[in-house]
Order: sequence, then structure tokens, then C-alpha cells
Amino acid sequence: MRYWILILLVGWCCSVKAQHEKMSKEIMDVFHSISSDEIMEYVHELCKEEYNGRLAGTGEYMKCAFWCAEQLCDFGLEPAGDDGSYLQHFRMPTTSLIDCRLKKVGNEQEYVFPRDFYPGMNSDSGKVENAEVVYAGYGITAPEYGYDDYEGIDVKGKIVIIERGIPYRDKDEKKRFDLYMRYASESYKLPQALKKGAAAVLLVGKLAHTGIAFSKGMIYTHVDPSMVDELVAKAGYTRDGLKKQISEKQKPCSFNTGCRLNMDVVTRHYPYATTCNVIGVIKGVDTTSSIVLGAHLDHLGNNGLMFPGALDNASGVALQLAVAKALVASGIKPEKNIVFAFFGAEERGIKGAIHYLNHPTFPLDKTMCMLNIDMVGNGNGLSVWGAESFPAVAKIFAQVNDRWLHREFEVTPYERAVSYSQADGDEFSKRGIPALYIATTEELKPMYYHDPRDRAETLTPEIMEDAARMLFLALPEIVKIKGVLREK
Repeated sequence: MRYWILILLVGWCCSVKAQHEKMSKEIMDVFHSISSDEIMEYVHELCKEEYNGRLAGTGEYMKCAFWCAEQLCDFGLEPAGDDGSYLQHFRMPTTSLIDCRLKKVGNEQEYVFPRDFYPGMNSDSGKVENAEVVYAGYGITAPEYGYDDYEGIDVKGKIVIIERGIPYRDKDEKKRFDLYMRYASESYKLPQALKKGAAAVLLVGKLAHTGIAFSKGMIYTHVDPSMVDELVAKAGYTRDGLKKQISEKQKPCSFNTGCRLNMDVVTRHYPYATTCNVIGVIKGVDTTSSIVLGAHLDHLGNNGLMFPGALDNASGVALQLAVAKALVASGIKPEKNIVFAFFGAEERGIKGAIHYLNHPTFPLDKTMCMLNIDMVGNGNGLSVWGAESFPAVAKIFAQVNDRWLHREFEVTPYERAVSYSQADGDEFSKRGIPALYIATTEELKPMYYHDPRDRAETLTPEIMEDAARMLFLALPEIVKIKGVLREK
């Protein structure tokens, strides 16, 4: 009798082992099916002219969102948006740019788009004629630090030049940055200039920026630093010299440049426009607990030039789509829900992530963590920012890389976001949900951030393939970790 029991046990063990090996082979077949070619097909689709730069609040963005939802449906993910759909709608006022002109009074020099300036993408319409131009440093009034760029100057009815960022000394960057963080955003600086009576603002740096909220009477544009050099030269300054002086002395240096400009901006504002997140889910054994993968679907639209947004963030969206498709194809039943969120309006002030957190599809107190996937298409190495503080997660990612990918790999300590959010994950962090950031290292090609040259050919497809493969193998193991993540 014992002999037959032993034979049955051996046979059962062999059967289980064979099933395990078969399942492993099936999973590895799916692993190897994740290809850079398919990921780049997604990138090329997202960068099409018909989506016109995917600006949240526009019809072109919605068309792209419908395409994304169709992919999730085709893959077999369950919808996790509004009313049984993949879409989660929210209000997103938007502004359409019609025209922008800048001309110097006196020699009637007309500045040229896009060489000299980018129009403000949420500027109000308005015409300012023969206005004096004032240099107002960083446009900051911080009485608690004894710093005021507007002290001693009158900007009423004038055009004000404002630098991006904050005044800090290189040797004291972290401390200075922390002190001035809430004053660093253009969303503070532009209303402050308007409050001081400025007729219009020239923001230094041709960086397209859609995160500045529309405000009635707020007229602005982004200008090239060479244009600022030309304007301050009449007063005997250079822009670099001014920035150095402000930084070293930690005192403002604001003055009337002696130049005058005509500025004419024509826009149309749509206060009741809407946009959406796209959300799908692979249900887990425990359907009340979740992990959220988030990649923002939107970009900067068109300000006269279309911004394709290949790296930022067609790369993250494409990678996330590849992972979703592979996980469904593998047949793996995860321990927790794996939520795939494609957020809208990240470039408009992280509005999509905020809306999700205010209207979560799954309980936030049972959301173990969020993995932020943004700008992952250029590099030779892989990194998970924040994972060092969660050793169990770091170990899973490292083991996958060591066994299957053999890339340079690193993790960094977790830093909880406390003030100005710069990514979707920061908002999760503020709500007490750990946010880890999938990143690439060792850039191999030039990076064109918020630039019309951010096109598909600037990406390195191989690193995207490996990042997707890493997530595919790591996610089912990560969701086996009990409860929510706790810092070690």
C-alpha cells in the first residue's frame, strides 16, 4: 500500500513540476514577444499629426484617448473609467492660439516666431502698444526671505521680463531651492505680475508650457534669451551678468530697460472644455487591493508648431500598452488588481492624476503604490527612483534585470513630494501612496524637452523594450507583497 502511495506522490510531484515548467515557458514566450518594433508602432501612432500634439482639452486629444481605450479593449483589460467605460472625464478649460506678434518701437524691428519667441499657450487676447519694458528678475515677492523683485520699480501698464526658476547660488542650490520652491512656478509669477499691474509678461526661455492657468487680462509669451540680451543691453547689462549678480548678492536687480515694445496676442478661450483619463484594469485575486501604473497621455499641442512629444510621453504610454498586452496574454492572475492609468492634463498641472485621486476607481487606502512611467525612451541603463527605500521591491526589479536583461541598473531613495508637483506620481505621494518612478539612464541621443524636435527618431527603442520586459516580469511578483508599501 505504501509503495503505491509513494508512486502516486512521485507522479503528482512530476505533474506539478511539468505544469510549472510549461507555465514558465509560456510566460517566457510572452516575455520574448515584447518587441521594440511594436512599442515604436505605438509611439508613431501617438505622434501622428491628426492628434496635433495631444493637448488635453482638445478634440485631437480625445481622438487619441479613444484610440488608447480601443487598445485596452482589444488586449482584454476590463474598463475602469466612468459608467463602465475606459474613460474618466473631467473639466479642462483650454485656449486656442490664433496669432502673436512682437515689435520693437523705434526701429520697428519685428521679432520672428519661432526663432525669437513661443506664444503663451494660455495667454489672454490683448494688444499692448508702445509699452516700456522692465526687467524684473525672477518676478518673486518673498517678504519672509527679505526678497522682492518688484521693490523700487513701477510696472503698471508695462511689459515685464521675468526669468524662469529661482535665484540661488550653485553652492547652496538645495537649500535655496527648498526656500523658494513655492515661488518657482510660472503659475505664481504670472498672476503676481498681473497683480502688480503689468500689461504683459515676457517669460525668458523658449519652453512651451501649458500648465499655466488661463487668467483674464494675463498676456504673455516665451522669449529667447538672445532677445532679452538685446533689450537689457541699452541699460548696460547682459542677461548672464544680471543672473550672476542676483545669485551672488541674493538681492534683486530690477530696472527699466529703456526699450519699448508693441505686443499683440489673439487667442480664443474655451472655459467649459473637458478631457479624460483612460483607465483599464487586470483584476487580481484580491479585487479590493491594487497597484497603479501611470503614464500621462497628453502633451503640449500646437502653438504654431506641433509638439509630437515622443519622449514626453509617447514613450511611457507605448511602454505601458506593451506591458498591459503582455500581462493579459500571459494568463497570469495577479494577487492584486493591476490598474493601467493613462492620465490626461499632466502638462496642464497634473490635473488628470488629481482627478483620479479625488474620484478613485479602487480604494486609495488599499493602493499599495504607484509606478510612474514618464520619459523612458532614451538611454542605456534602467533605474527605479525611490525603490531603495522599499527593499522587497528593489530586490524584485534587480533580480529580473540580473537574470534576463543585464542592463546597468540602479535604485534611489524615496523622497516624498511635499509641495510643487512635477509628475503624476508626486500627487500620489502627497496622498501617502508611495510613488516609484521607472526611468532610463545614460542618454544616448540628444533630449529635446518640450521641443518640437521631440520626435520618434530621437528615441532608443531597445531600452524601451527592456523596460517593458522588466515590468512584465516584476509586476506579478510585486503585487504578492502583503498590504501597502512601507518605507524601511
